Amino acid sequence: MLPLPPVASLAPVDLRRALSRAKCLILDLDGPVASVFAGAPADRIAGELLRIADGHGCPLAELSGCADPIAVLLRHTEELKRDGTSDVGRRRGRAVAEMHDALDAWERKAAETATPTPGAADFIRLWHSAGRHLSVATNNCADAAVRCLERQALLDCLDGPVVGRPRDATLMKPDPYPLRRAMIPGIPAEDHLMVGDTVTDLLAAGALSMPFCGYHRSQEGRRRLRAAGGGPVAASMGEFTSAARALGL
Repeated sequence: MLPLPPVASLAPVDLRRALSRAKCLILDLDGPVASVFAGAPADRIAGELLRIADGHGCPLAELSGCADPIAVLLRHTEELKRDGTSDVGRRRGRAVAEMHDALDAWERKAAETATPTPGAADFIRLWHSAGRHLSVATNNCADAAVRCLERQALLDCLDGPVVGRPRDATLMKPDPYPLRRAMIPGIPAEDHLMVGDTVTDLLAAGALSMPFCGYHRSQEGRRRLRAAGGGPVAASMGEFTSAARALGL
């Protein structure tokens, strides 16, 4: 197979235009701010959640070998809503509650060794110093998000909320629920800007007609965002800093 051609970096003018229009930035956590599972591999956590389902007698064969703990939690929550009040539904309900608690605990632990995303702290501090609003909306545990921000001395840069994973996992992104909660009151969605690294981030923003800028350190990740119609996509958070400085922020 021939190698894919390189993906060009974000055109600076596109990013400058997006930032110039934004009164509030809503950042995803895992990716744009830090690599949450750098010290706690996600596949180990997913394996624990799968064992919880097995222990309650409600495994899903389609999830065998799944390495994404959030995907495991979401799929079991979706199935729980279909199970209703049946016996398997009651067992799955107990399993889902235990999965939530286990994943929250793992993410709190992972936050202590999360790797900061290069350039993210500089951009966040610059955005804050310019008097612009900033929130976080993540599918990770809110406590873990707060800890990641604290470890980088960034929590005081936020004047908006840190919105984490709801107990109803079906309300995670791509549902727009987290972005609605992260918005600054009185500022319409079109004056916010979502910065995320997944198609689920893009879809959540699109559901609110909220502008979106993508970030992904890998070429394949950037390609997925562009293929989904993600608009501007940056290869580094340093590009956001450069664009902000070019605007005089």
